[in-house]
Amino acid sequence: MATAIPTRSATDVVEGDQCVTLRGLDWKGYLTMLRLRGEHPAPRMVYLDGSLLFVSPSYVHEFLKKRLGAFVHEVVVGLDIPCVPAGSTTFRRRRKRGGVDGDETYYLASAARIRGKRAIDLRIDPPPDLAIEVVHSHDAREAVEVYRRLGVSEVWVCDEETMRILVLQANGRYAAAEASAAFPFLKAAEIFAWVSRPRTNLETEWIKELRGWVSDTLVPRRAGPPA
Repeated sequence: MATAIPTRSATDVVEGDQCVTLRGLDWKGYLTMLRLRGEHPAPRMVYLDGSLLFVSPSYVHEFLKKRLGAFVHEVVVGLDIPCVPAGSTTFRRRRKRGGVDGDETYYLASAARIRGKRAIDLRIDPPPDLAIEVVHSHDAREAVEVYRRLGVSEVWVCDEETMRILVLQANGRYAAAEASAAFPFLKAAEIFAWVSRPRTNLETEWIKELRGWVSDTLVPRRAGPPA
């Protein structure tokens, strides 16, 4: 059964992510929905235990997503860290009863294992090492649970107020961490301080400043104190 969508007039301004949930949907139904959507980037889908969440992202959602993606890009390039971005690839496993379209996903420690591939099959390929989950007017519980079942090592959950780093533990559960496991030299508060900077200037200036900070601060930090 689908949730109802309120009728809006042509002059309404939609500020939040628009969400609809279908319940009682089997795996075949989920695959049918994926085929119907085709290559379109929206709506984003999260499937978990028979429920399918559709998310039509808002401007705020997309802005945060792009900033976090740009942040990771500048870090891996500036520090010469092996990386294969997987973007909004749909990751799914029938036996895990879950599937998710990432906001941004990355292969880091596992980059060499999927380099050059044109398709990823989680039956034989590893899950991404890092997934970014941006939330605005919905929560991240379903997506995080799918990431956990798929074995994604680290998830960043970010909204306009805060950012959490969740790291997969030996017991198969996520635990909040102060610093990233993928980038141990980075703390959640530090990442969020960059992502949440005021939008008063063009993003070009923000990226230039970030690039300088990576070069002047992160490169020496990662290298450690001189011998």
